[in-house]
Amino acid sequence: MQQEHLPKDKDPTDIQEWGWTLREFITENFWYLLAILLLLALFYYARYRWRVRHERKNKN
Repeated sequence: MQQEHLPKDKDPTDIQEWGWTLREFITENFWYLLAILLLLALFYYARYRWRVRHERKNKN
């Protein structure tokens, strides 16, 4: 989708195209991203512990 205020002869920068940069997105949503990473870490740790527990149970 072409925006009217952008020049036609050169490509838009990230800010012109998206309205934000990656650095701004990370700094503004730092706590949300941290919470998502924490939940993913807990999920993978629980899955790992479940697998270890069931492998040990099936060995005996």
